[in-house]
Amino acid sequence: MWKKTLAILAAFYLFALLQSNFFAHFYLFGAGINLVFILFFLLLFYSSPMAPNYRSVLLASFAGFFLDVFSHTHIGPSMLILVVGTLLFRKTQLLLRNREETYPFFYFLPLFVAFLLFYTILLAFYFSFFDQSGIAFVSVWNIFWQVIYNTMVASAVFYIYKKIKHGKNL
Repeated sequence: MWKKTLAILAAFYLFALLQSNFFAHFYLFGAGINLVFILFFLLLFYSSPMAPNYRSVLLASFAGFFLDVFSHTHIGPSMLILVVGTLLFRKTQLLLRNREETYPFFYFLPLFVAFLLFYTILLAFYFSFFDQSGIAFVSVWNIFWQVIYNTMVASAVFYIYKKIKHGKNL
């Protein structure tokens, strides 16, 4: 168990480094790729709905920590938003659970978009109300392009992850 946790931490760190150093040069209409969020959501999506909530909360804390550390703000807002969103997602996941515990792409895509919108909008509210530096101005168009851009990347990562994890022919 601890090896898996250590591997997830290393993956979050690697994705945070890639996101802040390499993919920072690939912005589309002011929106960048959020690799840490995509990896977090993919791991959360494929976690068993019957698994204890503390694992999902720990996963959200790790992802939020790396999102906060590699951003320009305080440590805490992303962690809090992801933990609250994770608990809401787990309830949704229990409602949508299949008998075979397989989750097709048409479950993944709307849930990803909804969770990303939840995260982005709450983070924008945090910046507008609690961040006095005025660094972050998030417009509706920026949110729109961020959702489109990250959804395209998450769709590709979903199929790659599914191919690696399950080895099924797609």
